[in-house]
Amino acid sequence: MAKTKVCLIVKNKKKELLLQLRDEDPEIGKWVLFGGGVKDGETPESALAREIKEELNYDIKGAGFFAEYVDRGIKQMIYILAEPVELENLNLGEGAAMRFFAPAELQNLNIGFNFKQILNDYLQWQN
Repeated sequence: MAKTKVCLIVKNKKKELLLQLRDEDPEIGKWVLFGGGVKDGETPESALAREIKEELNYDIKGAGFFAEYVDRGIKQMIYILAEPVELENLNLGEGAAMRFFAPAELQNLNIGFNFKQILNDYLQWQN
């Protein structure tokens, strides 16, 4: 069975999207969504809650399923955080940096994995 990852699309009140600057391989130095792997015995939702707590010290109050992708043989389950969040409510626990980006900034950003496609799909779905 393919490994499963969960990722979360997080936005602020200005509808900017939160990304993490990776500080480890693969994709070091690229911007990615927050999330990680699903451990044995975990549901995707509990894995998402655990990963976001580890990476942002944030307790998810509600997240909706957006879409499923496959990248390099890994199943990715993408969720959208229900409520907007501001940087002052987050504490970076993993990665080199975090930042909110306006949708227009994403096109020229060095985004890792297949996340540029995922973000473009999300932005199209929003409109």
